[in-house]
Amino acid sequence: MGFCLFNNVAVAARYAREKLRVRRVLIVDWDVHHGNGTHLTFESDPNVLYFSIHRHDNGKFFPDGPLGSAESVGKNGAEGRCVNVPWPHGGMKDADYLYAFERVLMPIAREFDPELVLVSAGFDAAEGDPIGGCHVTSRGYAQMTHLLRSLAGGNLVIALEGGYNLSAISLGAAAVTAVLLGME
Repeated sequence: MGFCLFNNVAVAARYAREKLRVRRVLIVDWDVHHGNGTHLTFESDPNVLYFSIHRHDNGKFFPDGPLGSAESVGKNGAEGRCVNVPWPHGGMKDADYLYAFERVLMPIAREFDPELVLVSAGFDAAEGDPIGGCHVTSRGYAQMTHLLRSLAGGNLVIALEGGYNLSAISLGAAAVTAVLLGME
């Protein structure tokens, strides 16, 4: 349903699990849209924790429907392995995202103890994006990356997913890269 031909992060997670024998993978999706394909791929896999923070607008924001709601938690023995933070509307800022990271994602992730963290790094929740309608700054993206680096012994992969404002994508990607390089 999205704009992708292949779900790069889902393919990477499956490869890591099957070929590299990584036991536990955390997928963090900060793209403004719910990653319904990733969610459906891993909703029954207790060894993959999928965390999505996205606009939901009560199921009216693309990809629409109930799948990205807080009640969509996984199934078939993997209940709790899909964690959705569905924003009720646009306008969310750094403080909103960081609060969700610190109060929801990080405690669950620490307990899950991943060996690898993969990020679906869409920058369409960024300030200035014409579709997302949110206001995450490059500093916000940098701080989220900094938090994620503390997991999995620093085994962190950032996969560029999207965004619709080249300046916002550039600023966000540069800030995330600086964190990965150990810069302030």
